[in-house]
Amino acid sequence: MMPQLNSEALRQACSREDLIRKAAAQIIKDFAEFGFEVSFSGDVDGFYDEVFKQMKMHIMDIMGEHYSQFLNFLYRIDVTETQVAVYQREMGDVSYEDALTELIIHREMKKVMIREYFKAQSQESKDDAPELTQ
Repeated sequence: MMPQLNSEALRQACSREDLIRKAAAQIIKDFAEFGFEVSFSGDVDGFYDEVFKQMKMHIMDIMGEHYSQFLNFLYRIDVTETQVAVYQREMGDVSYEDALTELIIHREMKKVMIREYFKAQSQESKDDAPELTQ
């Protein structure tokens, strides 16, 4: 059974240090592909605020200067403009950039959760496989 990727599952994942560190690494990697530097000090308690500010700055830059690159960026992150609009409506009185940044953090966390799920499934399959002898 696939992992739950709803808001509650994201909140639980955000309390796991290992997933936070992996999400930070994923964010750093994805932003670096577009020439944007995002750093993470390793302070899992301050993860959200630390990366949010950096990400938002880069998002505002790419939106204002290079719209076609911005669309490629959204595609790479696997976020659609429709998803951003839905997030913005759900979040209430926030800017497009804030909604997008929040959505990207959630999307990157989901990527990590899915990867962890399949890694665990692969490990279970190896553990359940009968040992071959010659």
